[in-house]
This record gives sequence, structure tokens and C-alpha cells, in this order.
Amino acid sequence: MSGLTTKVFYGSSKRSSFHLIPSTSSSKKVRREPCHLINVKRLLGPPIGWKNFPRQQEALDYAKTKSNGCMSFTYEQSNGQRYFMVAHPETFWYYDSRKPPNERHTYEIIPENNPCKLYFDLEFNRNENPESNGINMLETFIKIVIMFIKQKFDIICKEEDVLDLDSSTAEKFSHHLIFQSLVFSNNCQAGHFVRFICSEINKFLSEDHCLEDNGCFYSGITTKDLINLKTEQGLFCDESVYSRNRHFRLFKSSKLKKNVPLVLSNINKYKLPEMAHCEDCFDKQIFLKSLITFGCDNDVLLNFTNITSHIVSQSHGNQAHFDNNNQGTCHSSYTSSPFPKIDRFISDLVFPGKIFKNHYFPSVNKLVYSIVKNRYCGNVKRQHKNNNVKYVVDLNEMYWYQKCYDPDCEQYRSNGTKLPDEIRFEYTNHIMDDLSDSQLVEVADAVLL
Repeated sequence: MSGLTTKVFYGSSKRSSFHLIPSTSSSKKVRREPCHLINVKRLLGPPIGWKNFPRQQEALDYAKTKSNGCMSFTYEQSNGQRYFMVAHPETFWYYDSRKPPNERHTYEIIPENNPCKLYFDLEFNRNENPESNGINMLETFIKIVIMFIKQKFDIICKEEDVLDLDSSTAEKFSHHLIFQSLVFSNNCQAGHFVRFICSEINKFLSEDHCLEDNGCFYSGITTKDLINLKTEQGLFCDESVYSRNRHFRLFKSSKLKKNVPLVLSNINKYKLPEMAHCEDCFDKQIFLKSLITFGCDNDVLLNFTNITSHIVSQSHGNQAHFDNNNQGTCHSSYTSSPFPKIDRFISDLVFPGKIFKNHYFPSVNKLVYSIVKNRYCGNVKRQHKNNNVKYVVDLNEMYWYQKCYDPDCEQYRSNGTKLPDEIRFEYTNHIMDDLSDSQLVEVADAVLL
């Protein structure tokens, strides 16, 4: 290792002052010339080396050159700056687990096109949903997922196959689920499957099954059970965590400036191998099993392309058009889109109006929101009498603009307005790859998982 020690990696040996990369002016030199630590192959155990990078794409590219199980991780310093590392998970865990709990803000990077386990982020605000029972909701949701796994892939999955991690507080219910026995070809395919499940739930509820007859969605799961999965913000399943190069919080880590680590849930039913006798060994096994892209060397990788129930061909009517061009297939929903935080932003923007329906066009990466109860059009500077308006969000450039269903305003579109920084960060974290060093600055910790 050429004289390089753990002190280079974490700073001084004092536990209260661990730092992965210096935050002084010397850090500029470190970031221009990241530590070149060579992976040392051992006869027993994983390689003990690691390598730091100032940019995400550099880490992802480097990880592709390794065939010894090395992965890409990202970590935040106290100043909010994020750095990237390639290391074997066991090596990463050895050092990360020795940091003070309040300094562990680490995430796995889920590279696009890499095989990954099926994973979920389930959350809701307790104060805004005082009647919601998170534990009951979670148990119902797992049963529904298991049912669809059997239906779509003919794979028998049990509750004991699901690792359940918890970072809930008195204000927020928050669980991560990792299905150990299902590996998709990439997280985009996993996201298609998750959105299909959520769409089927919303579709069933939209068919007006009354509580009195307590219609049966699935054996043992009733209309009331499905209604209980809904919160003020929609289903408690976050459908936005399947984006390109997604950051997913690691076991025993907390968000920056929050001391709420992700730990094993009290109701977790997943059983670890008997070899995990001591506490350190147990935590290490939990960590390895919680990784989304580690141990995904299955011969059979799942894809989910049978999504016609929630992806429909674009209508030729005005409802689906937004620029008078054929934009291909789209996801259409009367409830939430795949981007719930953008849904909430548009809802606030058009208040007292509301979103009637949303359309997501993946081929051009745009969202279209049909608005009701607010017909204000920027072209005529007033409310239309008969025709509604629509708001378009360009996810490539991360801005929104208003258009109109009125024939007289067919060619009109308002000036584009950038989305709020916290939303732009969440849905464009891959853009960080292309930023200069001076632009890698503090980001909103609230949008990290």
C-alpha cells in the first residue's frame, strides 16, 4: 500500500475526528489527484484496497474495470460535500463501521444497467396521516408484492426472504425492503415492476369498490386493506427511487445532520445464516445482504416488459399531446406519477386548482399535468371559460412551462421556469458527474434516502 495507512483514509486515529478527505484548502489537491490505492489481492478474504474519486462517473468507470466484487459508494462530509469511492463491500464496511454513528452518511450507488435486487422505499408523514398504521400497511404491501411475484414470474417468495430496515421517527414512518431472492437485470426494470404493482392497487381502488361489500383484491386482502395503504400524498411506496445511478442509504447510516440510522426492523422476518454469531459478524452480514447490487450474480435476471396495464399508447386527443408531436408511449395515471415530489410541487403551483391526470412520456422524459379548477392561461392573462390548461415538466432540463387546451392558444407555451433546487438535485443526481470541482457543493440532505 506504499506507506498509506488508515490514517490517510479517515484522518487521525481519534474516533471523534474521522474524515475521509480533508476539508481544508489541501483538499483541492486531493480532489485533483485522488488517492491511488491499489487493490491488493489476498489468498483469503476480499481485496483490501480502495480508491477515492471527486466525481461519480470516475468511480463508476473505475468499478467497471474490477472483477473482484468492488462497488461504488458515496459519502458525505460534515460540510455537505459528497465524495465517491470504489472498494470491496467488506473492506468498506470494516472502515465505515468504525466511524462514530453521527458521522456515517454513506450510500450505495446503484449503477444503471447493473443487476440489482428488488427494493422498496416505503414512507409517510405520521403527523399528516395520524390514522395510518405503518406496520399493518407494510405487512399488507409485502403480501401484495409476493402475490405479483408469483403471478408475473412464477417464483415463490416468502416473507422470510425480505430484509426489512427501519429509520422511522415519531414524525415519519420510513422502511427499506430488500427482496433477497429476486434479481432484475437493472433497477429500471425493477422500477417498471414496482410501478405496475402500484398502478394495479390504484386501478382497483378507482373502480369504486365499496367498503360495505369489502371487495377482495387478493386472498385475504380486501378493499379496506388497500385504502389503508393510501396517505395524503398517495401510496406510501416511493416510485422515484429507481432512477439512473441512484444513491441508496446504507445500513447503520443516517442522513446528513440527522442522527436516525437505518437499522434492522423490529418486525424483520428475514433470517441470516447461522454463521453470524457475534454482533460484529451479524451486522456485517446484514450490511452485505442490504446492498442492492452485491451478490447479484444469478444466472437468471428478471425483466418486466409486460406493463401494458399501466403504460398505454398515446391518445390522439389533446389530453395526451403537449407539443403537437407524437411522443410514443406514456404512463398515465389519475393518482401519482413516477415523480411524487414533482407532483406535489405542481399541486402547490396550481392551487386552488388540482391535478386531474398526469402523463409521463419516457421516450422524451417529460411529464404533462392536466389541471382542473384553475384555467388561468399566461397567453390571455386570465381564466379560460371552457378549456383547461396543462403544465409540462421537462425532466431533461428540469424546468416547467404552461400550455393550453384552448384551440386559440394551441401554439402558446409560457417561458420555462426552473424547478426548485431540491427537486432538481433529487432527479438529476447523475448530472453531478459532469460538474466541475467548484460546483460540488452542499446539497439538500432531505432529498437523500
